[in-house]
Amino acid sequence: MTADVNKVRADVPEDVEPSVRQLTTALESVRDPRVPPQERDGVVRSARDVLSALAVIGDSRTPRALRERLAGAVEQVTSTLAAADRPGVRPARRRDITFIAERSASVLPTIGDRRTSPELRAGLTAIVRHATSVATRAPADAPGEATLSRAVRSVGASLVILKDPRTPERRRKGLARTTQEVSSSLDEFGDPRVSDEDRAAAKKRLEEQSDRLRKEQEDAASAQGLPNVRLGEAAEVCADSLFDAVPDDTLARDLKSVLPEKWNSEGVKDLWKVEEAGDDALDAFAQLRNDRLADARLATDRLVPALARSVPASELFGTLGTPALHCLRAAWLLDRDAGVSAGTWVAMAEEKA
Repeated sequence: MTADVNKVRADVPEDVEPSVRQLTTALESVRDPRVPPQERDGVVRSARDVLSALAVIGDSRTPRALRERLAGAVEQVTSTLAAADRPGVRPARRRDITFIAERSASVLPTIGDRRTSPELRAGLTAIVRHATSVATRAPADAPGEATLSRAVRSVGASLVILKDPRTPERRRKGLARTTQEVSSSLDEFGDPRVSDEDRAAAKKRLEEQSDRLRKEQEDAASAQGLPNVRLGEAAEVCADSLFDAVPDDTLARDLKSVLPEKWNSEGVKDLWKVEEAGDDALDAFAQLRNDRLADARLATDRLVPALARSVPASELFGTLGTPALHCLRAAWLLDRDAGVSAGTWVAMAEEKA
């Protein structure tokens, strides 16, 4: 991937060159074997989306206004990746920063697509600007870090829904407006320069807006219906998305009864990804606290209910976006075909089936 970035380096406009340098540095930093593989994958995916945006920026046919808007978003994404490498950034905070950089990068192709409506393009660039602003602040400057982390991840879930071409346009417009409002309040709440009074007001707005956002996320994602896929595929998409979106320490705690004893005794640093192994099992991959990579086969009928206990249905769409539909499909199939209940996921799945 670094070689691909270097190939375009000579052809990008001068004002975009600093962003390319930051992207190259980020790719080089995650080559360290101690970097969690999930984080490494996130940086690589971000780089692919940035390269896509650079191609649009460098295209002489791209309108100037679009080129400038896209270049600004690219700079915000690469600056966020650079912020993850600042000295003293704790691993959990570094993961949050990389997460929002990846989610922001994922909408660069949508921003750069000339078929995207001006309203949606403006909304997406505003969301990216606010979310990356929060992410690039030093941890010591961010009061209410737990609130910030949850809200930033919810904004990330909205970006997943907004870039999905299957999301109905009328749902997309409303969700973009509400997510922009949330991201603006989030930015103000996390700004160390604002007064305590203004921060308290921003927090109140954020809480009120977040309630509305969760409903709009569910409505927008659910409009496409549950996917008509097998249990194995549904469970893979669901678990893989949760491994990416939920903090590793939370999942390692909540999935303790499902994970191998060796993983629990050694300690899990990074629940990396899963791969389908038929309908009955998933192959799970992780990095342990000693930095060794490990893999294990986990039974689908045990893993899915455990995930449902960790992330209840009321939080599913605000955590994942559209992949939540695969979680509901997996729960519905397990309940129907095996009599295995995945808690609140089953009731919601029945509503949407």
